[in-house]
Amino acid sequence: MVADEDATVRLVRPAPAAPSPPVKRRLALGLGAVGAVLAAGGGVAWWWVAARPSPSPPHVAPPPVATGPALAPPLLDFAGLLAHRAAVPTALRWAANPLVWVLDFPSLELQGQAMNRAAALIEKAQTPRDRVLSDAELAAAVAADQRSTADWYFGHNYRASDLTRMFDLAARQGLRLNPLEAWLRDQVELAGRVDRGRETAFITIPAIGAHVDAQMRSSVLRHELSHGQFFTLPFFAAHVMRIWESGFTEAERSAFRRFLGAEGYDTGQAEVMANEAMAYLLYTPDRRFFDPARDLGWSDAQAERLRALLREAAPEAP
Repeated sequence: MVADEDATVRLVRPAPAAPSPPVKRRLALGLGAVGAVLAAGGGVAWWWVAARPSPSPPHVAPPPVATGPALAPPLLDFAGLLAHRAAVPTALRWAANPLVWVLDFPSLELQGQAMNRAAALIEKAQTPRDRVLSDAELAAAVAADQRSTADWYFGHNYRASDLTRMFDLAARQGLRLNPLEAWLRDQVELAGRVDRGRETAFITIPAIGAHVDAQMRSSVLRHELSHGQFFTLPFFAAHVMRIWESGFTEAERSAFRRFLGAEGYDTGQAEVMANEAMAYLLYTPDRRFFDPARDLGWSDAQAERLRALLREAAPEAP
């Protein structure tokens, strides 16, 4: 089933008539001038566009993280996750699917410090899949996209197994993790114990602040939760891949590859393309974020045909 309204994981870039800085990709909302964009009803893409937060040092000293016994994070429903406000980086779990861990950070800067190296390894187009970037290489990759640590992505989603591979590669390379990446590693290890080896998904939600309002936070959360379902429900992932391969025409797949490629995704990864197409079509109905006509050149009927196919085995939306 589809949520009444939402959008996440990558916002759309603004309409050509209103030029703005390059948009971010995937679950990344190119944020800027968001107020103006919203006021004008313009396009915000899962990379909400426009003016970006002012750059800050690559590694701002992180706030303390919660300490104490290694207990399973609390289970919260969608409303509870949305209402949560992190004072320190905090791990939560989604009550509807406890295999989906939701990481809430006090700021976009801290979220980026924890997650950007994973983004570079797992899905960025111009970065290697077989090794972890050094601090200098990561800073260069972010700069090449004309972004900052804070707004390279506004939301993240990864399998625990892919994050574990990153930590293993970093150890073999002798690469020292920053404090927030070390905290992320601890959460992944905890998930392995709590979920007893089952595949777990880690997603993030952006903190409300100067460039993120409550509606954006809600949209990103819905979009990212759909990726969590894809990673942890094999039947759903298989269904999405089947529709991508046989329900979409090659022209329709190419349209999505162009759209996602412009946002920085590695278009050579069919799973990433299918997963994002699902999230945009089913969980991004707000046309400020994703508009099939504007972003893909599709009619509403064409988009609805594919939504209907994807909905056939889609789990309940938040």
